[in-house]
Amino acid sequence: MPVKQPAGKIEQLILLFSKNKFYWKALMPTLVVGVFFSISVALVPLVIGQLFAQMTSDGNQRVLEFLPILLAVLLLTIIFTSSVIAYIHERLLSRIVLGLRVEIFEKLLTLPPAFSDFTTEIISLYFFQSIEKLCHSVTLLGLNFSRDFLIAIGLLSVMVGLNLEMSLFITAILISFFLIRQISYFDAGQQNKLEQKQHEISGSIAKILRLRRSVDLDNSYAQQVRHVQNSFDQWQSSLYIQSRQKRILELFSYSLLIGIFTISFYYLLQQHTLNRLTIEDMVAFVTAGIMLVFPLWRLVNSNFLLKQCNEALQVVFSLLNQTSGTVEDDYHIICLNHCKGKLQFEGISFQGRQSDPRLPCFNLEIASGRKVVLINQDPGINRLFADLICGFAQPSTGRILLDGNDTRQIISSELYKHIAWISPDQDLLSDTIAANIAYGSFSCSREIAITAAAHAGLAMEFIRELPQGLQTKNDNTSRMLSNDQRQRILIARALLKNPSIVILDETTAYFETDNAALLQALRVLLNNRTSLILSSRSVMRGLADQQFDPGNPVSLCTA
Repeated sequence: MPVKQPAGKIEQLILLFSKNKFYWKALMPTLVVGVFFSISVALVPLVIGQLFAQMTSDGNQRVLEFLPILLAVLLLTIIFTSSVIAYIHERLLSRIVLGLRVEIFEKLLTLPPAFSDFTTEIISLYFFQSIEKLCHSVTLLGLNFSRDFLIAIGLLSVMVGLNLEMSLFITAILISFFLIRQISYFDAGQQNKLEQKQHEISGSIAKILRLRRSVDLDNSYAQQVRHVQNSFDQWQSSLYIQSRQKRILELFSYSLLIGIFTISFYYLLQQHTLNRLTIEDMVAFVTAGIMLVFPLWRLVNSNFLLKQCNEALQVVFSLLNQTSGTVEDDYHIICLNHCKGKLQFEGISFQGRQSDPRLPCFNLEIASGRKVVLINQDPGINRLFADLICGFAQPSTGRILLDGNDTRQIISSELYKHIAWISPDQDLLSDTIAANIAYGSFSCSREIAITAAAHAGLAMEFIRELPQGLQTKNDNTSRMLSNDQRQRILIARALLKNPSIVILDETTAYFETDNAALLQALRVLLNNRTSLILSSRSVMRGLADQQFDPGNPVSLCTA
């Protein structure tokens, strides 16, 4: 669905920082440190000018010894305050980025499951590529405006204080310098237009080749050749115009730079000859001008950084602005205190998007405690059937009844309490074994209930051998548990929940059914519970009483 994006680059950043009030509160210490930083930078040219004057004349020996120490102190102050500013920005940004990543994950969890099958590449784009791009750009922007901007103000203030006319000349030189810098941006913009034109010509040639039969039948070979020749001629003309414009801009910029630099040099000598500008002021001017180049360069690049922020934030907000699928309305009015697990499908069909699996219209009844294996060859259709039962997807026609109640009228949280969905490749949390069994809404369960579930799931036999038993902390990286042990903990988790309906999903991975203890634990879990088995393996089909094909729903058959 189309998502409304914030209007501009600055607005997007303001929206990002408005989510984090502490960022604005931390700007005051940043500004205080920045003032010390700016003052220290502004004093450096003056100290260097005085030092040069003392060295080239018979100056005061004590002053000559003091100035290098003062210069060293100023440089250390600059380094320290610059590091403090960078540290504050990094700490603030790390908190913002952490909150943003958590918010993205929370958003993903609230999306309807049918629309949340993201690839690893898409997940990486949301959580890492876009965030890292945003983090890099915002860091540089923060340093630009809290450090480089203050440097520019301090140095320009010193230059204006020494000589206003000379300051204007220096400013003109810097403007000419940055004008030359903009040539590369102009060249990049023209290059994008040429690449777009190349793409259009390539597309036109590809279409002609696809329609080659028409060319032959209409005997239009010569006309097509002339058409493509004209396209190439226009492209080469555009290339020539771009090259000519670039050369003219370079010539103008360099001529302007050389002219202003020459005039400034003669003006500087004239001011010194007329004793209007001392030697220390001249050195201070040159030093301040050199120190001013790089801060202004970085400030000029701020527009490029804002563009990068905008690109990254568009990706992030495109997800965060999506409508959540977890909103309850007044239509959900039924609470289920007890559930037997009887399922009835009345006139059910599903016609989703063109790329979605579809279900033809059918009627079906699954008695309480029956175990059904879904045998369609398309895993998407089997999973869609399970999604309909859980309410993750809604049928296009008909209704689904659970113990005689329309599932669309059952409060979602109440419906979820009676269903357990187990995928064998589900990871455990980096927490204790007990916490992994007492998962979700059962996190406050008593240890006796957790132990009973572990016993029922045949997991206690290996849990006892762990260093702290149930209180042993799981470490996914060390592979402390084997696959069958991890799956038995998942079964114990489901047993603690004690659902009426169990869904075993082997769409993406298999249970370790070669392990006798795991197979027995599955039988315990399915006993007296309505069960759906999404599997193509014979060993899993052997656990079922009946089989059903959602894509060809004739009737239930004995497994």
